[in-house]
Amino acid sequence: MEGGDLSAGGSHENPCEVEFLLEREEGLEEQRSPDFSEDMEDSGFLESERSRAGAGGLGPSSAWALAFFGADCFGPEVIEYVANLGMHTSSPSLDVKAEELQQQLIIETRNLKKTRNFYQRLIQQERKNKGSETKLMLSKMKSQLEELRSKVTFLDCVRKYLEVLRVDRWGLEVSLLPSLAVSGWDWELQSSDDPSVLSFSVNKGKSTLQAGSALGLMAHLYARNAAVEGYIQQFLYTYRFVCTPEQFLQFIMEKFCCATREGPDMSGDREKIFHRSLDLLQLWLTDCRSVDFRKSSLVETVENFLNTEVIPAYSQGEALLHALHGCHTSPAATLGKGGQTAFDEDDSVCLRSSLEDLCRKWRIPRVVESSPSRPKEKAFSISAALPLPCHASMMSSICLQNEEQPPFSQQEVSVQHVAQQLTLLQQEIFQGCHPVHFLNSRIQGVRDKVLSPNKDVSWPVPPAGGRAVLAQEGTADSFLQRLLTHADSVTNWISAEIVICDSVKSQAALLTKYLWIGKHCYEWRNFATAMQVLRALENVIVRQLPAWKHLTSKIFEILEELRAVQVFLKSDDLCLMGGQHTQRRPTLPSAHILAMHVQQLEIGAFTLTTGAYKWNKLRSIAKVVSQVHAFQEALYPYKPDRDLQAYLHSRITRLANSDIHLLAADNDANFQQSNERQTRRIHNTLKRVKATFQ
Repeated sequence: MEGGDLSAGGSHENPCEVEFLLEREEGLEEQRSPDFSEDMEDSGFLESERSRAGAGGLGPSSAWALAFFGADCFGPEVIEYVANLGMHTSSPSLDVKAEELQQQLIIETRNLKKTRNFYQRLIQQERKNKGSETKLMLSKMKSQLEELRSKVTFLDCVRKYLEVLRVDRWGLEVSLLPSLAVSGWDWELQSSDDPSVLSFSVNKGKSTLQAGSALGLMAHLYARNAAVEGYIQQFLYTYRFVCTPEQFLQFIMEKFCCATREGPDMSGDREKIFHRSLDLLQLWLTDCRSVDFRKSSLVETVENFLNTEVIPAYSQGEALLHALHGCHTSPAATLGKGGQTAFDEDDSVCLRSSLEDLCRKWRIPRVVESSPSRPKEKAFSISAALPLPCHASMMSSICLQNEEQPPFSQQEVSVQHVAQQLTLLQQEIFQGCHPVHFLNSRIQGVRDKVLSPNKDVSWPVPPAGGRAVLAQEGTADSFLQRLLTHADSVTNWISAEIVICDSVKSQAALLTKYLWIGKHCYEWRNFATAMQVLRALENVIVRQLPAWKHLTSKIFEILEELRAVQVFLKSDDLCLMGGQHTQRRPTLPSAHILAMHVQQLEIGAFTLTTGAYKWNKLRSIAKVVSQVHAFQEALYPYKPDRDLQAYLHSRITRLANSDIHLLAADNDANFQQSNERQTRRIHNTLKRVKATFQ
């Protein structure tokens, strides 16, 4: 998928973001004084919207989008619109363009609010009167509302592009970067071309970075187009393969101090280095504080640098200090609140039809059918695999039967409601993740083959190559491990609930229930829970249960759809970013599948024979992991059911580490039962065989 497919006119941005902020402002109107002017209201909206971007200028949505789309992040319509701003002046600067854009946003935002309020009143009138004239007016107002919403979203995308240009205006010429990389405290930048520091390739007149030394890649952060091409954000995602946070911080501090050595009267290249150093520090603190600034020594170094070097020379240094000590929230958490929108039915239909095509293409077998690729092997026998009943297994069964909370099979709640609450539980964990957590996952024990939930997968594994990521922080408490542990717990809970059912009929009903939960989840783009359901149903014990024979062909089609979804997710590392409308919908990826995609990109050496780091490799990794922030932007709009969530959490916790084999061995419903006639026939056959040998 090309980035340009989504970026024309900024179409990859979340159109519900501005709408949410409008609703928030509307809710605050009741608390304002009656004489509060509309201009102040709209200005306040814009200021609150702009404050989310932080002092560095780039908001979270701009950050991940730049890393993912690169130079194609902003479409030609946005670029042309910015070029035409401020044409009434002789020399339109970025400040003039930003001021003119702000006035346009105020006007269009006010029009959107008025139109939306009028549209809501028309809906209320139509419900009361149900007249044809009201319906006609509703149709016209709806199209007008969509047009205004698109215009405000477009102007907001233009504003983000201006913020990127504000960062890029302090960039250096590429020819000066080798000199900047190797210079010490006393330097004068000179144009040079040193392939050992930075290596470029030229294609159709366009120069593209291919490789560079550690100092060279850090120096390229000061390039003129580093921000608009997405290099800065891509580097922040992947620099840990190149250097440590301490080395990166030392580089920024050194360049800043060199630029300010001659006093406050800076100009030319020194002024550019001064401002770019502060922009880099701001972007780093804003986006990576939770993963890089956990060590007290690093925080103390930054704090001392800000107090002694930055604040005396830069009035906005206090904002950097606040960003360092401020309460950290997920970069996508704020924007995510603006994405609480219902799904379009057309999206669900498109996804469902594509999955049906995949089912037919791959011809996925049903779970009760034996594999055609291994016909000579003896069929698996559940009676042979399960251990004989023992005291421990009986005690586990008694404990489960005597617990206060009833089994899930006895809960009278709709599958849609359960799927919603499981989605909210999964979302709560995923929101705490950062793209960096998916790097170098092999050292955390993440393997290609998903192991049984009853197995320990936490042992260390040698990395596939490159520098170990976050090794100083350990792997036991990483967010990726929390996601994988939660997935294993949900998977084991589902399998356990099925095998402890007291009858084949209840097992069949519960299998049907879980399959529908999985279907709802993948149609809502909660692929994490959908894959947990599939893995639980494909447990070696569960898939041999007699209850499968009591399911209808329609239910088996759901299982095939889930398998097709799994094939779809594994087919491409960017498959979930392949459409304009999918960008606006909440998404929960499968953590294991995403980690394996990143591992595939990490295979092989990160450096050339010259010791230079392969930037193409690092850029590809940054593009894949940037999806984490993209998926975190939009949250699901479901209302939390605290009682049901508490019940689900309790059952998942209780059954997370239970042994499926032992639980299944204590339940007669898990075995194929012979009727009396079959028993008599077998008995007579044995008697005849015995008589033959006498």
